[in-house]
Amino acid sequence: MPTSNLINQVTDWYQTNIAVSQIWGVIGFITSLLVALFAVYLVVRALFKTVGAISNWMASRRRKSQQGYGIGISPLKGPQGKAQTKALMAELNDHLAAFSFGAPFEVLRAPTLRAQGSKGLRAHATQWLETASTDLILWGGRESGKLSPLEVEVLSLEGSLSPREAVHSEGMMPVITPANRETTGLVAAYLIARALQPGLATAAAFKKEKLAPVADILFTCLQDRENLPERTQLTLETDYCAMALHIGGQEHLLRVADMRRERLSGTETLSFDIEVPARVDLGRALLGLSNIKFDPVRVREAMDHLKVAIELLRADPNIRLAQATSAAVQQGQAMLENRKRFSVTGGNGI
Repeated sequence: MPTSNLINQVTDWYQTNIAVSQIWGVIGFITSLLVALFAVYLVVRALFKTVGAISNWMASRRRKSQQGYGIGISPLKGPQGKAQTKALMAELNDHLAAFSFGAPFEVLRAPTLRAQGSKGLRAHATQWLETASTDLILWGGRESGKLSPLEVEVLSLEGSLSPREAVHSEGMMPVITPANRETTGLVAAYLIARALQPGLATAAAFKKEKLAPVADILFTCLQDRENLPERTQLTLETDYCAMALHIGGQEHLLRVADMRRERLSGTETLSFDIEVPARVDLGRALLGLSNIKFDPVRVREAMDHLKVAIELLRADPNIRLAQATSAAVQQGQAMLENRKRFSVTGGNGI
């Protein structure tokens, strides 16, 4: 049959020209190798996905105890993300007790947050807070580069809020290395404690004897500030000054005066929210020192800084808005009082 003859001719040509060719043999071998490698890739990828799914499922379980604080750390992204996640959890376990005032806590591995956009990430984080019955979840990472800090986001119940009311914040976290962990580990633990208990930033909510060890730790960390991001340095400095002024005592007041003088002595122009607190803290510290041992020079310097702070506050749009609002309220109150008098006197006599 013609068809059968054609097939036989093609087969004979293939056996003569292709099957015995070394080039086609090499191509066949490479093709087989690529197919095998692709199959291995698919198997390894499926294995990693399975491990990740199991890990996320385990991380989504409720914590062991409902007592104290539950803190979830989602895997950090970027260079050495896995190592940073592990180091952060270890430092929290080691140092958070120094800032929790005896309250128990449990550090958990939170699942990887998988969502599109910031709103989606927050929604996933809120859901996990509720599911795992925890008080805080942290996620984030860092860009490439050994010197870049961790950029993190936090959702915190702040002690009494529901997961739907959790407060979102963003900030910097120092990169923890074996060389600097003595400082950065303490700083990371304090920043988490601060998110759990916002009262640490104002200090007035805590007794002086409880705050004294915390203030000393912050002061020690600030002596090694080159390992900390600038934003973190400013946070620690501001919080330390608030604690030191609350605690009082010559040693703490002298430290505040030195820190705030150094902050104000720089050549760059400070923003409103940095300069005003610095001048107020310096003025209060100098007045406190003069109260211990009177020094008219210190009192005058304190008054100069406080006057500058007042002038800056008066120029602030929010303060002006508050003043205008207060004036409007007073005007309304006066109108109500005049109306009452008008009603009592009988009006115009008609």
